[in-house]
Amino acid sequence: MIFRKKIFKMSICLFLSLLSSNAIAGWTTAKIASIVVYEEGDLVYIIPEGGVKNTPACDATGATYLSFSLKRPRAREYYAGLLAAYIAGKTVQFRGADACIDQSVSETLKYFQLD
Repeated sequence: MIFRKKIFKMSICLFLSLLSSNAIAGWTTAKIASIVVYEEGDLVYIIPEGGVKNTPACDATGATYLSFSLKRPRAREYYAGLLAAYIAGKTVQFRGADACIDQSVSETLKYFQLD
């Protein structure tokens, strides 16, 4: 009986530690250092102060920026919100897609939250 309780407790601890590491993956909280619009590639690059945290393996940028396509359905809203945050000097919580979808070498911005 004691052995089962120990196994159960260890399983719960393992599950919670895996859950917490997945919750952290792909999040970056920072002010925006720079925004670059690249017309030829239809991309917007967001460069957070201090770089991007927990990027996927496909990110070959040295974790310096996130990107999103100007062809996305809500690209204008993304761009407007990010510009507003940049101008106001607000901190932003960025969530990457954990993949390089819009550009093959940088993590794609999935969504963001203005703080």
